[in-house]
Amino acid sequence: MIPCSGISLKTFGIIVTHGKGRNFCPLAQHIATGNIKLPRTTAIFNMGPATHCPSLAKGLCKAFSPKGKHICYAMKAERLYPNNLPYRLAQMKFWKDVTAEDFASQFLLINALKYRQWTRLRLNEAGDFFSQKCLDKANRIAMILARFGIKTYCYTHRSDLDYSKVKHLIVSSSNFEDKNIPNAFRMVENVKRERPMGWSICKGDCRVCDLCSKRGSKVVIKKH
Repeated sequence: MIPCSGISLKTFGIIVTHGKGRNFCPLAQHIATGNIKLPRTTAIFNMGPATHCPSLAKGLCKAFSPKGKHICYAMKAERLYPNNLPYRLAQMKFWKDVTAEDFASQFLLINALKYRQWTRLRLNEAGDFFSQKCLDKANRIAMILARFGIKTYCYTHRSDLDYSKVKHLIVSSSNFEDKNIPNAFRMVENVKRERPMGWSICKGDCRVCDLCSKRGSKVVIKKH
């Protein structure tokens, strides 16, 4: 029996994974750390790619310019970078197979082994909830991670889902409002003219702002 006194969480993680570290967890192959807009303390996981986005398929996505040109940045990335779509398709398969409890436990184990640990989980940089079941799963993951001080947040165009029981996942509604979603995110042509009173303006850099991971935020961003 291994004595627990004096053993760090990271050392315990190494022991549990038999020295394999984060690669012991399948989730490690499907989760990213930060990007040019998100800090290194934010993990990113997509339920699926933009090309399989249920909001787009259902006509709920508002990421269009007045001339009808689609301005979804996730879709653009999948067209420009050959490895992007296969990576997100693998994320989709993983998401559909994993349980909320298994996802959260793998996330926490990977995090314990990191030098700079994650404090937030951003869901769906690409894609959206496929169903009510996906929303409920994400909320359960958020509930588990919240016990360890980790916030889970996302944006969604799925105005057709029921958010009345979503108490742990921080959701920002994209270009629609729902009484059960405390956060709202809106794209506008003119920020000064179209910003509702009391709403904040997106800085375009989550490394210097955390509004979208705070409950109750209302944010506008200029279409670009």
